[in-house]
Amino acid sequence: MINVDNKVKNIYYMLCYSFYGELLNEKEEASLGSEAFDNIYNLFSLLLCMLLKKQIKKGMYKDYNEFKEELNIIRGKININESINNNSIIKKKFICEHDQYDENCLLNQVIKTTIFYLLKSNKIGHSTKDELKKLNIYFSNVNILEIRTINWDFIRFNRNNLSYKFVVDLCKLILNGLIVSEKKGNNKFKEFLDDSKVSSIYENFIKAYYRKHYTKLNARSKRLYLTDKPMSSNIPMMKTDITLEYNNKMLIIDAKFYSKILRENYINPGCKTISNNNLYQIITYVDNQDPYKENKVYGLLLYAQTINEPPFSLMEILNGHKIMVRTLDLNRNWDDIKESLNNIAETFIKDNF
Repeated sequence: MINVDNKVKNIYYMLCYSFYGELLNEKEEASLGSEAFDNIYNLFSLLLCMLLKKQIKKGMYKDYNEFKEELNIIRGKININESINNNSIIKKKFICEHDQYDENCLLNQVIKTTIFYLLKSNKIGHSTKDELKKLNIYFSNVNILEIRTINWDFIRFNRNNLSYKFVVDLCKLILNGLIVSEKKGNNKFKEFLDDSKVSSIYENFIKAYYRKHYTKLNARSKRLYLTDKPMSSNIPMMKTDITLEYNNKMLIIDAKFYSKILRENYINPGCKTISNNNLYQIITYVDNQDPYKENKVYGLLLYAQTINEPPFSLMEILNGHKIMVRTLDLNRNWDDIKESLNNIAETFIKDNF
């Protein structure tokens, strides 16, 4: 596991790549200030503040929303049943339903909700809260949502609101972690950088890094099928974490983020090995893309380095394929992390595995 409190800055870099596809420029990063890296809560909050300031300058997104109100003039569609039930007609009024074009749309509601819960947290500094309060003024006409009611699959982006994507992605990470439980009237916040969330960030970061710095490798996730008729079969589809391609060669990277990499070997006590399932998975991926073992496809299990286990880098021929297992130390400084990732790419390009 990475030491989050000591290396929050690396989480920041990973977040920028995962959500934004690249690092923010030096001027933007400098505006975060040193407080940003005191803990992960400050980092997320100040990063959100910085992005919101940019978005507000561009303009807040507006959309049509259904609005219902009691009026003495007809506007839109009359809801006859509610008008009768509320005795509105007696008062010479009607319950009218109409569309209203304003900023109280789902995207802004997600942002307002994120600000609301961050302001209730006791883990961010006073200056951070001051920044959030200033930004909150711009969302004064926007409703707050219940976290559990947000349907993230319902959120859609188009050319008019695409600039919101990084902000909303960051809000999703924050809100999924700020799982609120009421105890004696107080809000309790869980830690939200658990293995599953950082695992997703770790995978997306590696893919985005190669997309940004090694465009010729066409980094992407690739769908693999175990059958020739995937649409008419119950056999599941496989999907790689990261696939790199160059000169008719392919490197399939399976990014793994666990609290422990090595497992006890019960057949050979005292000997620790990596997970059989991880090995079987990467071998299956490679075999699927190179069934005739033409040595055109390589596999790499890239583990995030843990604190209490040694780093390692090894290569074996398994089932006729070159399979590598390496660790990436996220506790090192950022230049070292870049060097490790660059080394993998350059070794693949030169075919020196």
